[in-house]
Amino acid sequence: MFKLLVGIGNPGKKYNNTRHNIGWKVLDSFNLINKSELISKKDDYELYQTFYESKELYSLKPITYVNNSGVPLKKIIKKLNINTNDVLIIVDDINLLLGVIRLKERGGPGGHNGLKSIFSEIASNDIPRLRLGIGTPDRYGEDLVSFVLGKFDANETKIVNDMIDRSIEAIDNILSEGFAKAMELTNYKKQDKVN
Repeated sequence: MFKLLVGIGNPGKKYNNTRHNIGWKVLDSFNLINKSELISKKDDYELYQTFYESKELYSLKPITYVNNSGVPLKKIIKKLNINTNDVLIIVDDINLLLGVIRLKERGGPGGHNGLKSIFSEIASNDIPRLRLGIGTPDRYGEDLVSFVLGKFDANETKIVNDMIDRSIEAIDNILSEGFAKAMELTNYKKQDKVN
């Protein structure tokens, strides 16, 4: 069973509801539903704890900005004495259409600077992740930075909220059924999406 969930995002009110912060939104929803408690707040992270089916489960919000997400994660992996395969990264993905979610066991960063930081700090890309489709900037006529730091518009809200709900369901499946079964249930399920 996973021992640590990690949501990727940027700190500060101006980044609330941006595409890059969808990982935080999912983690915040999970923490709220499971009554997670903030047990440690440092300059570079917030660490939460809950019990899931009577087992200790932590969740981490790096607050170093996306591009340095690996620095606090490395500290917490050491502090909790866990392996990278005990960690699930929850991350936005421009390579997936808006609303699509995918579980992935390992692989490259897909151009995501937060994942690049994580892989660099822990010296491995063998780390499971929940990928959250935010759409591709070329479909919106925007450059990459403006796109990922842009907010979801009113027309996208229903899709985003549904994606958050399905992400929580995927995490529940991982924790109760295991990663392989959760991949089967998540990756091959018909999903609402927009182009």
